[in-house]
This record gives sequence, structure tokens and C-alpha cells, in this order.
Amino acid sequence: MPNRLSAVESISPALARTKQMLFRPFRFSLWARLAVVALITGEAGGGGSGGGSIPNFNSHQRSGDPWARHWSGHGAGAAHLFSVPGWEQIQPYFGLIALGVLAVLAVVLLWIYSDCVYRFILLDTVVNGQCRLREGWRRWRTAGRRYFVWAVAFGFGALFLIGIVAGVPAFLAYRAGWFEHPDQSVAVLIGGGVLVVLVAILVVAVLAIIDMLGRDFLVPVMAFEDVGAMDGWRRVLAMMGAEKLAYAGYVLMKIVLAMGAAIIFAIINLIVILILLIPLGLLGAIGFLIGRSAGVTWDNPSVVLLLAAFALLALAGLLYVVGFVYAPGLVFFQSYTLEFFAPRYGPLGSKMFPASPPMTPAPPIPPGEPLLPSGPAAT
Repeated sequence: MPNRLSAVESISPALARTKQMLFRPFRFSLWARLAVVALITGEAGGGGSGGGSIPNFNSHQRSGDPWARHWSGHGAGAAHLFSVPGWEQIQPYFGLIALGVLAVLAVVLLWIYSDCVYRFILLDTVVNGQCRLREGWRRWRTAGRRYFVWAVAFGFGALFLIGIVAGVPAFLAYRAGWFEHPDQSVAVLIGGGVLVVLVAILVVAVLAIIDMLGRDFLVPVMAFEDVGAMDGWRRVLAMMGAEKLAYAGYVLMKIVLAMGAAIIFAIINLIVILILLIPLGLLGAIGFLIGRSAGVTWDNPSVVLLLAAFALLALAGLLYVVGFVYAPGLVFFQSYTLEFFAPRYGPLGSKMFPASPPMTPAPPIPPGEPLLPSGPAAT
């Protein structure tokens, strides 16, 4: 078992492992499979977040519409929820809308589940140097299911916590009447808003670190000990408690490396996408001219669906290329985690750094035998 490396010392062997796995020799099939892993785990690109709009209570109260009466306690109750403009036009399609929402939710859950399984496939790939997607899915789906339960529970808990951090102060400010006359409470609103934003940023940062520690350290423990998330966390926290400074340095260094990698691969991906857009644009122009000469009208629903299908196919191809380009980053960050964690975690260390077999001692020399053969060669 090698010595325990610091966060900085783990960079060099991680780079060496990445070069050895991806470039010595270069295997296109391995890169192609790693592109799939990068896309499913979401490592090839950053994630965005969206939010809903906050109702403008002042404008409702000035206009005297039913919503203002509802929030002031004089409305008719929940019936006003549906008294919005255009509801009569939306109501016949409400079932289809609900079905679409359920379908999107199912797709998101399926993606999260696949991400959880592929976390173990990525770990197995970097440890063993081989990426086998079908075999890995069969082998790691049970562990991935356990991690999926933790990921969903953690996600809902994170949303609930962020909602409390952002929603409770807004509710208290509304109850205090600060939104009714904001010009009279400008200083309080600005100060409170800044404080809420800072607390929300801190909470999001802590949640992001917990998620990173789960992906980096909880996954190997669950893989090698065949335990659930809670038992795995107890083992991880015990190891972290024994080396607090080392793991704090790891978190900081991982953040720095991730920021640097994001900049580098963003530039590379931009160049690659711009190069690929040239032939895609030519194909689009040729298709447009052919369709125009054939008298195709663009208001035809079939044509619109065909164009949408080609656009989705092109987008999928571009995303796959992005994942292919990110293969070195994917392997490096997993290798970096393993180089840091393996000497501190026995089951992983014995797999990555197997003990060398003991040397067989030479047979003893019988008494009276010369140490060197006699003859001209010995002179």
C-alpha cells in the first residue's frame, strides 16, 4: 500500500493514470464508451437551474382583482385558483398537460437512476482499465439502486431546505407588510435580501460539497462493502474525521481543478462545435434548397415534425461529441479521487495497488561449490 498522498500530490499520479489508460494505446472504442458515461452522469457539461416567478402582490391589490381579495382573506377560497385568463382554452388539454408532466418526471427519474448506476460503472472502469457498459449495468444496478434512493432523498431534502431559506424570510416580510409599501422599507428589504442571498449561497455550496463527497467517497464504499447509503456514510465520515485537514484540502483542490477544467473544456468544446456547425449548416442549406425546389411548404405539420427530428438528432450528435472530447477529464477526475482515497481505504487500495508477490529465494549453495562457474568465462 503506497503512502497517503495529499490533495496536491495526488494530481501527478492521476495524470499518469489518465495517460496510461487513454493514450497508451489510444482505443477509440474505450473513448466511445466513456462518452456515453460522461453524458449519462452529466460530467461533460454544467447544469442549469430555473425558477418560477414571484407574484406581484402590490399590482393585484391596486387592480382589485380576485387574487388580491384571496390573499387579503376576503376571497372565495381555492376556486380563484382557476379564475385566470385563458383557463377556458387550457382546460380541455389539462389531461394531456398532466400526462406530459408525468412523462417528463419519469424521464428525469430514469436519468437520475441511470446516473447512479453509471457512477459505479465509471469507478469500475478507471480501477480496471476496461469500460463494459452492459456487463457493468448488470453488475452495479443493485448498488446503483441503493445510491438512487439516497440521491432522490438528498435532492428533495435540498430543495426543501433551499425553499425554507428563501421562502420563510419572504413570507415573514410579506406578513410584516414590507411588500405593500416597499418605498418605506427600502433599507430593510435590501439588507434582508442581501442576507438571504448570502445564506442561500452558503447553503447551496454546502449541499454541493455533500453531493461531491457522496460521488467521490460514498460510491467506492458502497461498491466494495456492498452496503447501503447510511452505512456507507458512517464509514466515510469516520475516515474523514480522522484526517480533517487532508479531506478539507481535497475539497478545495477539487474545486480549483474543476474550475480550471471547466474553462479548458469549454474552449475546446466551443472550437469543436463551431467546426461541426459548418457541415451541419451546409446540409441544412442543401435540404432547404431541395425542399424549396420540390415545392415543400413549411407550414405542413409533417415537415415541421421532420425538421424537429433532424434538429434533435443533430443536437444528440453534438452532445455525444462533447462527451467524447471530455473523456480525459472524466478519467482524470475519477483517477484523482482514487489516488487520494485508495491509500486511506483498504478495500480500494488493495484493488488498485495489489501487493507484489514475494520473491522466491534462491536455492542454497551446497558446501564446497564455487560461487562462479569455473573455466575461461570466470576469469
